[in-house]
Amino acid sequence: MGTMETRLFKGGSEIDEIFCVVSKVIFGPNFEWEVSGSSEERLVMKITACPLLRVAESTGRDPGELSNACSAYLRSAVENLNPRCTQRYGTMMCTGDGCCENVIEIRS
Repeated sequence: MGTMETRLFKGGSEIDEIFCVVSKVIFGPNFEWEVSGSSEERLVMKITACPLLRVAESTGRDPGELSNACSAYLRSAVENLNPRCTQRYGTMMCTGDGCCENVIEIRS
């Protein structure tokens, strides 16, 4: 059995599981996402429901305020779980996009 980074993107299942568990603990059960693309070195997740965004919108807060906190949390979680990986958002719902596109890649 290889290290996590060598198995990480084989169908995306391992990173799916890690992301799912961590996100459900942090964000709660109303966090919804699906894998929209994967390869040996890259996983793209489409986040379609975010409880933090719902709370911000329902309390009249600026959803854009979430973008920095969410980006910092997710990048830190991914990079600390596997230092060979990096994370970035392609799109973000809290800045007006229809979904969040979460891209996790092996560093080159």
